[in-house]
Parts: sequence; C-alpha cells; structure tokens
Amino acid sequence: MAKNIKKPLIGCPVRYAAGVFGDKWSFILLRDMLLHGKRYYGEFLASEEGIATNVLAARLLKLEEAGMIHREIDQHKKSKVCYTPTAKARGLLPAFLAMMVWSTEYDEDTEAPQSFAPAFREHPKETIAWYEAEIDRVNAQISAASHGAIQSDSTPPDK
Repeated sequence: MAKNIKKPLIGCPVRYAAGVFGDKWSFILLRDMLLHGKRYYGEFLASEEGIATNVLAARLLKLEEAGMIHREIDQHKKSKVCYTPTAKARGLLPAFLAMMVWSTEYDEDTEAPQSFAPAFREHPKETIAWYEAEIDRVNAQISAASHGAIQSDSTPPDK
C-alpha cells in the first residue's frame, strides 16, 4: 500500500496547516483561545510572550480570514471585540493537547503539570471532552455578559 502513496501528497497536509497557523503568533493565539479561555484583544496583548499590537491585529485578521476564529462586537460594550474559536480551530484541540504531553517529556521548563501526560494517555477522549466543555463554558459566559445577563454560578477560566 505504501507504494501507492505519492511523495508530494505527504507534505500537503502539513503545508496547509503551516499556512493557516504556522507562525509563532497565530499558534500562540490559538493556544490562548483553546487552552486558556482568552477571548479579548487586551487578554491576548497581556500574554507573557509580548506580542506587538500591529502583529496581534494582523494575526487575528489572518485567523479570521482562514475561518479559525469568529469576530463579534460585544453587545454590552460596543468598543470591545470578542474572538471565539470556530469548529475548525477546535479541531486542533487534540493536537494541542498532544503537544502538551510532548512538552512534559522534553521541556524542562514546561508549564504543563507532570500529571497531565499520564492522564491524557489514559483518558484522551475524556480529556478532550473536558477542554471542549471548558471552551463552551467560557463562550457562554462571555455571551451572557455581552448581552447583559448575569451568571452567578460561573467562574473565570484558569489561566
């Protein structure tokens, strides 16, 4: 079967992915949305990596044009814009989690807890489902706040 696979096809999926989120900043923005619950320009700007405002604006636009994020004006405060990951971006969640596992093995300074890798390996579907639910919770919390509703039982996502 391997003889039937043409070499150029092997690089195509990686090339597409690299074109969509292959630069450092797009990758970090997707990480912040998917794993850290960040949704607003100021939250991205405050990330410890220190992205410049012009780069941030350009990468958010690039991700929006690629169908990775959705941009919406906050209905409660019109000067705020909320960015949410689309289903296309959320499809990367298993890859991001696998990279966290990889980091626990090879990065001495990783921020991923050592307990994460064994838990993910043992229960990958449950771990992915937990992060999916967390994304939904953050989106619902922001949507409710944007439309003036108050949710007393929700807590901010862990950072």
